[in-house]
Amino acid sequence: MSRFKFIDIGINLTDPMFRGIYRGVQKHQDDLQDVIGRAVEIGVKKFMITGGNLQDSKDALHLAQTNGMFFSTVGCHPTRCGEFEKNNPDLYLKELLNLAENNKGKVVAIGECGLDFDRLQFCPKDTQLKYFEKQFELSEQTKLPMFLHCRNSHAEFLDIMKRNRDRCVGGVVHSFDGTKEAAAALIDLDLYIGFNALCIHIHVISDYGRTVYSVTVIHLCSQRNRGSKKLGNSSLKTEANLEVLKSIPSEKLMIETDAPWCGVKSTHAGSKYIRTAFPTKKKWESGHCLKDRNEPCHIIQILEIMSAVRDEDPLELANTLYNNTIKVFFPGI
Repeated sequence: MSRFKFIDIGINLTDPMFRGIYRGVQKHQDDLQDVIGRAVEIGVKKFMITGGNLQDSKDALHLAQTNGMFFSTVGCHPTRCGEFEKNNPDLYLKELLNLAENNKGKVVAIGECGLDFDRLQFCPKDTQLKYFEKQFELSEQTKLPMFLHCRNSHAEFLDIMKRNRDRCVGGVVHSFDGTKEAAAALIDLDLYIGFNALCIHIHVISDYGRTVYSVTVIHLCSQRNRGSKKLGNSSLKTEANLEVLKSIPSEKLMIETDAPWCGVKSTHAGSKYIRTAFPTKKKWESGHCLKDRNEPCHIIQILEIMSAVRDEDPLELANTLYNNTIKVFFPGI
């Protein structure tokens, strides 16, 4: 049994890749249970499955209901906020609210929501601004914390957060790849910051239309963007990213994988600190990880990078990250 305990705050378990499906084609057998098994072996105790729009949130909740370790979020990603206006915006918001309100215990956060000005081709700035602020209604009414996204939009994001901070109980900005100053401003609002491999590696293109990033969550690399081309970022890709990581108090950090996206690449600045390797094949084979498909078990590698960069004991840091996440998303435990 692993001596580490993890909560992966950003995991896309509803992605077809974990069912062996790529671009709509079955390439190998469904191996989701094997993926979960590998993660549990290295110490993952809870999986927070990200919802990126109404249907994603329904799918994430449905999966969460199949396993006691699975939980989910409900919200609309900034690049998909145009969906509010396809029919009735108030009805769309109401459906999100009902989904979250009626499934307390499994739904642990509102999100993923926020701003993404790197991909305005998917949703205009004005639309993003309007429906990011609208989703504070969900947090206010459910009393759930927020799972937040901020990409190339710090000033506007901060303005909206300051204006609405008293409407939410807290939250985490996931897949953070901003500056020390940006991180400090978020911490001043009593928000957490998430890192993953995305936070270290920037500009990854995927075949899906949704991107996920980590703030106050360690994202070393991100490639998630369903429905359109996705630009991914990594919290731990560059030396500058690593310097930002050093500046954040450990009591304000969380950790995530954003799998199946955002795996740590050998070109990432943080990769030299990895000590744990998993049997991996370029072509799928039972019992092995698949090259270029990130898995929740790789969260141990993110911890290794974080602890080395920060010069902290890995076990102590893992416990801090775990306790931070319990405090925000699982306060009843």
